[in-house]
Amino acid sequence: MSDQTPPRRTAAQRLQALYVRVLLRLLPHLITLLRHVSPKIRAEVAYLAPGYTFMLSVRGTDLACTCRRTGRGSFERIPPARVARDVEPGSGLASADADAVAVDYVIDFRSPAYAFGCFSGGLTLKDALAQRAFSTRGPNDTGVALTYLFTALLKMFFGWRRAYRRPTAATP
Repeated sequence: MSDQTPPRRTAAQRLQALYVRVLLRLLPHLITLLRHVSPKIRAEVAYLAPGYTFMLSVRGTDLACTCRRTGRGSFERIPPARVARDVEPGSGLASADADAVAVDYVIDFRSPAYAFGCFSGGLTLKDALAQRAFSTRGPNDTGVALTYLFTALLKMFFGWRRAYRRPTAATP
């Protein structure tokens, strides 16, 4: 057994975790709101069946958000207590508990710093995937739809950030 205490988090790390927590809390509302504005987001939401549930989490922390698509096309946040515990999230298996919500797809960030990078517009999903900043579990077809959904969402939010600006064409 180790007598070492875990390292203290810096103020910057605590602020990053707070920022990620707030955006995870707002995520279902942002998707619901922005689907009215963006045809790309609307198309990806339409691809996901009512009842489809996904989870974003940050490994080693309590930062997580579980969202489910409703029949109206909006998203609702599922409280952690209602998430099925008897099946692994993203496994595609149904829970034995009728009141529990089984998670269809999981995006699990390796660290709060990677999650902050993506959620602040400093790191695109493409770059994060190349750096293996997150892992996924679940069916590939809906995973692609979620990736397109989040890319469109982040571009709307962070189009002004260099990571999301379109490259300018070279002039002769």
